[in-house]
Amino acid sequence: MTIQSVAALRELPPRTRAVMGANLISAVGTGLVQPFLVLYLTRVRGFSVGTATAVISVIAAASLVGGPLAGRLADGFGVRGTAAAAMTSAAVGTAGFALVTDVRGAVPAGLAYGLAHGAMVSVWSIVIAERTEGETRSAAFGLQFVALNAGVGLGGVLGGIFASSAHPGRFQLLYVCDALSFLVAGAVLVLAIGRRRDPVAASTSTSTGPGSATGPGSATGPASATGPRGYGAVLRDRALLKVLAFTVALMVFGYGQLESSIPGLVAVRGMDARIMAWAFVANTCCVVLIQFAAITRISRARPTVLLAATAASWAGCWLVLLLATVTGRTPVEAALVIGALAVFAVGEALLAVALPTLVNQLAHDAVRGRYNGAYSAAMSTGLVLGPLLGGLLLAGGRAWPLAVVMGLGALTCIPGALLLGRRLPEARRGGRGAPDANGAGNEEASKEPREAQGRPRRLESGGVR
Repeated sequence: MTIQSVAALRELPPRTRAVMGANLISAVGTGLVQPFLVLYLTRVRGFSVGTATAVISVIAAASLVGGPLAGRLADGFGVRGTAAAAMTSAAVGTAGFALVTDVRGAVPAGLAYGLAHGAMVSVWSIVIAERTEGETRSAAFGLQFVALNAGVGLGGVLGGIFASSAHPGRFQLLYVCDALSFLVAGAVLVLAIGRRRDPVAASTSTSTGPGSATGPGSATGPASATGPRGYGAVLRDRALLKVLAFTVALMVFGYGQLESSIPGLVAVRGMDARIMAWAFVANTCCVVLIQFAAITRISRARPTVLLAATAASWAGCWLVLLLATVTGRTPVEAALVIGALAVFAVGEALLAVALPTLVNQLAHDAVRGRYNGAYSAAMSTGLVLGPLLGGLLLAGGRAWPLAVVMGLGALTCIPGALLLGRRLPEARRGGRGAPDANGAGNEEASKEPREAQGRPRRLESGGVR
């Protein structure tokens, strides 16, 4: 039997496969340094823990700006130049950490890297969405996540072998290697994107067919090719606002805790720090294995169903962590923490396909950059709020309130996802009657009565089944 991810990869356009390669290269570089920034700043550069974590906050805050900014630039000037600028900024920012000696050097490096981080979330989504549609688009988003996790995992292993707080030069070399990975990945990405597309022309070509958003008597989308295309127009799209609000909630109760409060829970319980290392190894391996084995099946499911399954997975993770907080300090406790992050990985694998697919179903080509920029900002907002809430829950020195509150929050997201699927207009959530990327209805739509075809419909770029 052919591994699903390999078969799906073969079906992607060559340029999209090159984009995956660029993502893998940059992910390996990120993995070299991602686990070590606080350690490097405190043990090598002499920062206090509070100052080091403040630098992390600077990166997160800058990413809030980077995503929307990249979306605006991609729509106005093209994604190729935006990608080049984002990768260059990332290289400058991470190389800057190799040279920092005090806060005055760390803050500019954090700002440059944070802007680039937020921008790259938008850029990767835009590039993939512009060149794929339907199940192929969903599979491409899933394969991108496989490349990201595989690359970060490989980089983390290499960085862990090489890094040493007794030899500061090794940390500096890792940051230089990370910068080089961004430059190499950026060159591959720019070549894969190819010649600049005119977003207005692209949007016009996809919105003039039968049943399009700009056709006679149709309900125009929030930002058509000929209408306003700023963020104000994009944020008037109620369907997008619902998706963004759900994204923030899911980030707060899930991803926002993965690298902050869950390690904090382990620390509060007085567990060996190596348990978290093994838990992250289990998490990464599970994500990659799930995507390798089931990417085709995942890409065929409706995004909102996948989001409900994501929330259920993360609720299960918090339940397992709750069990860990009420057991004694035994090997069982360690096994439960490792198992919890393996359960968390199921939701990660589903989310990587569901959210970017759903956002890009709602987007016109003329404003695809802004849609993905708004999505990036929503993710960053949740990643900022999540650790703050988790820190408050752990402040009393007890771990169980964190697991209870976060678990209940994840549970409430399950019906929220299903309700979201019901409230999105049919043509904008991958319904069978949605028009395809060229604006023409599919076979089912063509069989509708003439009067039904004249009803207002909203264009969906690259609908899925």
